[in-house]
Amino acid sequence: MKQLRARADFETARIQAFLRDAGSVLRGDTRPLLSFDEVRRAARLEGQSYRGLKDVPIADIRGSVGRPNDFDASFLPVKPQMRKRWEQLDAAMRRGEAVPPIEVYHLGDVYFVKDGHHRVSVARRLRWATIPAKVIEVKTRAPLTGDMNAAALLQAKEYVDFLERSQLDRVRPQASIAVSRLGRYDRIFEDILGHRYFMGLQQYREVAVAEASASWYDNVYKPIADLIREYDILSHFPGRTEADLYLWVTARWLELSRTQKPAGPAEAIADILFETEGTAATAPSPQVLAVLKRWLGPPRRVIELPARLIRRATAPRPGLDGGSPPA
Repeated sequence: MKQLRARADFETARIQAFLRDAGSVLRGDTRPLLSFDEVRRAARLEGQSYRGLKDVPIADIRGSVGRPNDFDASFLPVKPQMRKRWEQLDAAMRRGEAVPPIEVYHLGDVYFVKDGHHRVSVARRLRWATIPAKVIEVKTRAPLTGDMNAAALLQAKEYVDFLERSQLDRVRPQASIAVSRLGRYDRIFEDILGHRYFMGLQQYREVAVAEASASWYDNVYKPIADLIREYDILSHFPGRTEADLYLWVTARWLELSRTQKPAGPAEAIADILFETEGTAATAPSPQVLAVLKRWLGPPRRVIELPARLIRRATAPRPGLDGGSPPA
């Protein structure tokens, strides 16, 4: 009887997999299992450690090591040749027989199955909440979340490349620079290079990129990010990040410089604040500027960008000229 039930379970699971795949194609939202190899290449592995035997939430198992095409994103079987092994496990697990723990890699908040794909598939079908697993914790250079689609993996790779060049995570481990669009890490790295250039002029020496990255973070990025948080500017722009607005603020700062208006991070943020409130024609009051400058610190802490970057940043760009933040 249980064998017949196992066969029915397998057929139902395959039909569900087909219907979900068909629906995903029609919606243009195809999301297979995450591939551990692809994620590893994008996010750059830094090390791993064995964390022992744990009960792992099945809902957090979203990836596979070596078999991302054998199951759909919900771990439903997609190939008919998987029937025998799947049905055997289904019958055994329905009888309450003990099955060996699966083996998983844990990256960020996602688990990748190294061994035990069929067990996970059957457990999901039987509505288990957790499953025993031997867990190997993996550290990556770029942070990972459960929503790792192709664009997110590209962004993770861009972040890793940015960290490789800037060494920011080595000199400021607490720094987390997140952007919402591809291509923005290159622009942030240009700011670091500009900062490095003027540090060299001021100090009459060659400045290492890592040293410049630390100084840029302490004296340019973090003060602006603190202001963005203090005045809750992100609440006006859902879906944007502090780094997105940092780029917008620095572009506005340079735009104000070009028009011969008082210019600096505080003035740029004040201009944005007044603009988002619909009062762009009203000049920021000295009191507002004083408060903003108090949070930013004295102007000597900020090193200006070289002229070539000013020309590049003030050239017309979608989303950076006018009243809208980067898209």
